[in-house]
Amino acid sequence: MTKSVRIGAEEARAVLGKVLLERGCRADHAAKVALEVTRNSLEGTYSHGINRFARLVRSIDQGIIAMDAEPALLNAFGAIANYDGRLGFGIVNAWFCMDRAMELAGAHGIGCVALRNTNHWFRAATYGYQACGNGMAGLCFTNTMPNMPTWGAVDARLGNNPLVMAFPWKDGDILVDMAMSQYSYGSLELAVLEDEKMPFAAGFDAQGTLTCDPAAVLASQRIMPTGYWKGAALSFALDIFAGALSLGNTVSTIGTFKGEYGLSQIFMAIDFARIAPRDAVETIVRNAVEDLLSSRPDGSSRPVVYAGQRMREIRERNLAEGIPVDGRVWAEIRSFL
Repeated sequence: MTKSVRIGAEEARAVLGKVLLERGCRADHAAKVALEVTRNSLEGTYSHGINRFARLVRSIDQGIIAMDAEPALLNAFGAIANYDGRLGFGIVNAWFCMDRAMELAGAHGIGCVALRNTNHWFRAATYGYQACGNGMAGLCFTNTMPNMPTWGAVDARLGNNPLVMAFPWKDGDILVDMAMSQYSYGSLELAVLEDEKMPFAAGFDAQGTLTCDPAAVLASQRIMPTGYWKGAALSFALDIFAGALSLGNTVSTIGTFKGEYGLSQIFMAIDFARIAPRDAVETIVRNAVEDLLSSRPDGSSRPVVYAGQRMREIRERNLAEGIPVDGRVWAEIRSFL
């Protein structure tokens, strides 16, 4: 197995930006994409950071991504609006839409923006943190290509449709970023790169047997829905919300494309301070966090943490030591220059 290398955040961002610029990308879009892709890995989401960048470059080369495109307004009414992403960069489109959702929340207390015809947004948590950085709570989700069977089936007709819920807290934002599968495909791919098994069953192998082997699940395309039938039902509901509100594609249509594009997404921002004073909210959150962290450990090596707690620690370590990147992944990215 190729050894991981440690890459400084500034070096990584510069290399990624240069790759995009050499493909004719707009300077502002190249800078934004390079920044967010690097930040994803810097903060520990390796599967949806630098490890995924080569796939983005291949999508550009295949003409899937319109590098200059920006979202176009379709309809707006009060606190809701929908936009056409025009197949632009997923990161650029998603950042724009969460910004717009926050503008609407500033005017109405809550804002909701639906987006159609966009590309993969990389780390879903990015847009939750975006809301938290502006003192608002955020909720967002996307559909995907069909990559997960519904409960009781063997063929993939659902997406693993990531969902994010984020709440700002001064000691470290509360954030859940989860796919509707037990593990995302990116997590399985990362485990294969690192020659590791998953700690819990990830899906079924070709013989229909539950397995912790990520390579077997990738080969069968039978990932396990989170919570079995509950994850399958939630995946379908998220797909309907995203497709209908954006007037865009559902998973069933995306599955007819030759690649994962034309996605539909939802971005919600809540300016909760309009109805809940921040000092009162601070007390409520702190009490809940302290109670959770006082849980009695189960004796395993897993620490008791709240959702989102470990991000700061990982970021600080990677800033000091460099971002760990599989040597093969970094070599492929360098080959694009």
